[in-house]
Amino acid sequence: MSDIAEFKPDWCMHPGELLAEVLEERGLRQSELAGRTGLSAKHINQIIKKSVGISPDVAILLERALGTPADFWIRAEAKYQEHESRHKAAAALDSYRDWAAKFDRPTLERHGILKLADSDTTVVDKLLKFFQVATPAAYERTWVRPSVSFRRSQAFTIDEPNTAVWLRLVELSADAVPVAPFNPRLLRKAAMGLPKLTTMTVPNGFIAARAALAEAGVALTFVREIQGTRVCAATWWITGDRPAIGITARHKRPDNFWFNLMHEVGHVVLHPRRESYLDLEPIDPDDPAESEANDFASGLLFPGDASERIARARSQQDLILIAAELGVGVPSVAGRYGNLTGDWKTYGRLRPTMSEDEIRALETAAKHPDRP
Repeated sequence: MSDIAEFKPDWCMHPGELLAEVLEERGLRQSELAGRTGLSAKHINQIIKKSVGISPDVAILLERALGTPADFWIRAEAKYQEHESRHKAAAALDSYRDWAAKFDRPTLERHGILKLADSDTTVVDKLLKFFQVATPAAYERTWVRPSVSFRRSQAFTIDEPNTAVWLRLVELSADAVPVAPFNPRLLRKAAMGLPKLTTMTVPNGFIAARAALAEAGVALTFVREIQGTRVCAATWWITGDRPAIGITARHKRPDNFWFNLMHEVGHVVLHPRRESYLDLEPIDPDDPAESEANDFASGLLFPGDASERIARARSQQDLILIAAELGVGVPSVAGRYGNLTGDWKTYGRLRPTMSEDEIRALETAAKHPDRP
């Protein structure tokens, strides 16, 4: 029986109809009820004709005159008013269908936000609830305008609905990550330990990084990039004292993944609370905040003269030895070489592509932040 959906009728009786039935069962005329309650005959007739409802004061009078509990009438009135409000709201949902059609439905279905069989109005209702807003106008104020305000690149057209979906998915995922109170000192200490994680597989390194950042009060999570967003990562404060970092696997390269993560940590370390960063590709090199976050990530991974030595490398062996000396992953060093020289081909084999299995492992890890 548990698989059978609960029956929800699309109708509801006005309490006046219920009152009329009670009067008929008891053989009472409206005028007699008026005399017993002290209400006017006109008022009783207006209730029965569904012109007016039953207030709590009237419900108490009916309880005394008829013996029916006041809360029966109060609940009947509340249920009817809820039904009427939902009916009006459903009509409004129909006018929002064009707004809902802008979102990528397969993505929403893959994340369990929508179902294949959902009607157009159901899709609208679920989207509004997903974004925790009442109307598309509220969605614009809450999700689109903020993302525009902290967008760092206007070089490409961005799919705003999908970007908003990604941000909301990150927010929900990050909210499930258990973290300690935010501690800037511990965050700087955790940041110093991130480079060594680049020697691990990306999924394992992600789990270790999430644990280290959580101790410093930062929620780290992964949500796969959604088509048309060009999102590398994002940083923002879920609450006034709880920063969150969301990251994708854009380009599917380990070196990109780790640099983007340390770039976002740089935003949390260097920039004011409540300052949000939606880092899209390409990042604006003239933006001071982005340059500072880039320098922070580069300093963590390649301290001292490491970048100069990497740029002078003349063989694959040179890069491998530098990576070993720095204690960082070879892909990160090879990626730095490409970034410094513009030559991505010569040592491209040192920058493997992340497999679909690795990306799925990241998704699984993000969905279970309580697991080590």
